[in-house]
Amino acid sequence: MTDAQVSAFSQSTGGVAPGHLVLVIAGVLAVIYLIWLAWLAHAHFYAWQTGQGVFYDLLLAVMRGAVVALLLGYLLR
Repeated sequence: MTDAQVSAFSQSTGGVAPGHLVLVIAGVLAVIYLIWLAWLAHAHFYAWQTGQGVFYDLLLAVMRGAVVALLLGYLLR
């Protein structure tokens, strides 16, 4: 963005710079996918504990979720 565009954006949003807004959006998305990963691990752990799944299902699901979280983290940086 040019200086004029950054200035116009900052004035129209009450002093919020575009870089700060992008950081907030990325932070919110990071929290959402980390909560999703925790929910995924908890759900598969509960299924394993109650005999509805095997340990390797738990392991694979958590590993796939972690890979997705790592890729999203890399793309949102």
